[in-house]
Amino acid sequence: MVGSKRVVLNGQYSDWKWVLSGVPQGSVLGPLLFVVYINDIDEQIVNKILKFADDTKIYHIVQSPKDIETLQSDLHTLAEWSKDWRMLFNTDKCKVLHFGFNNPQIDYSMDGVKLQLVKEEMDLGVTVSADMKWERQCIEAVKKANKVLGLIKRNFRDKSKDIVMPLYKSLVRPHLEYCCQVWSPYLSKDINLIEGVQRRATKLIKDIRHLSYDERLENLGLSRLTTRRVRSDLIQTFKIINGIDKVDKSLFFEIDSGGRRGHSRKLLKKRSRLDIRKYAFSNRTVDKWNSLTQDCINCTTINAFKCHIQKLLEPDTK
Repeated sequence: MVGSKRVVLNGQYSDWKWVLSGVPQGSVLGPLLFVVYINDIDEQIVNKILKFADDTKIYHIVQSPKDIETLQSDLHTLAEWSKDWRMLFNTDKCKVLHFGFNNPQIDYSMDGVKLQLVKEEMDLGVTVSADMKWERQCIEAVKKANKVLGLIKRNFRDKSKDIVMPLYKSLVRPHLEYCCQVWSPYLSKDINLIEGVQRRATKLIKDIRHLSYDERLENLGLSRLTTRRVRSDLIQTFKIINGIDKVDKSLFFEIDSGGRRGHSRKLLKKRSRLDIRKYAFSNRTVDKWNSLTQDCINCTTINAFKCHIQKLLEPDTK
């Protein structure tokens, strides 16, 4: 949005400044205009591109020199587009993340600037590592949750069940479950690290502090976080298979047509050589999904499905 702008604070005015581009923060129309403005960014791009607000990602499977050349060409195209539309990329913030054991680890550049090569990067709140392991994401999630839990411990004198539990469920637990379908841990050290936050949260309640962890959970009507992650996986699977989430379900699941006993929508579990694939969402959830009853599978709404799987899991599956 081109124009002259100035800042007004407590009746004091700054000098006028000519602004070539940008979106006013806090406006309703601004984000929509921004999306319209950058909508054609991928028109001449060969590889796949993902756009979320002002965050743009381009990716491709590199198996030959031609693939490298194509990806570099697309980066050049993006740089030229940004110049034409005066929406320049900040190359200092543009980074390259290589995945795969056979990745040639090529250096890429944008507008003549070599892009920084990183081993991990945060994407929409999830820390993604080059080795596709989730240790760093678990550490970051626990760090955020512990910070909020510490605030609750220091600032609330009344630590009764009626006070602590609503605070824990609304302010702490979401940090431990955000996008867990993507990064659900499978190593014991990571599982125990995350579970430790809930363990400490239940110990804040003085009346039940002397009980064991499982007894405290039962008293509070809570499940282990491992159980809640299974629940999240099943709900997400239900959404994908029933077309509630508008994604290509064939990218995640394949219906098992072998006529095995059980419900009518069993999934085929593919063989996995590496743990990365074995514990990925679309693979780890197959056994749990196939073990559901026909009544669960026949549900027509998400709420009905949640009610059915609640009976199969531990008490707090709300």
